[in-house]
Amino acid sequence: MSNKKYTYNYDIEECNQLFKRGVFPIGCGKHDKTGNVFHVFCVNSRYLKVLDDIRLLASQGTENNRTPR
Repeated sequence: MSNKKYTYNYDIEECNQLFKRGVFPIGCGKHDKTGNVFHVFCVNSRYLKVLDDIRLLASQGTENNRTPR
């Protein structure tokens, strides 16, 4: 048995931000009933940290999710 955990992310914009920050999926697919596209990520500390950063920036309303210089 594998102890790895996986997550399915249906938020394409959030996935794009993950890609830009160096977190890449291990797979992708299309939901059988709804037809929605999703990406599959392996849940690890890097994924969780970057996802928290993205959601924090989104909640603050930053447009391009970059920190000011």
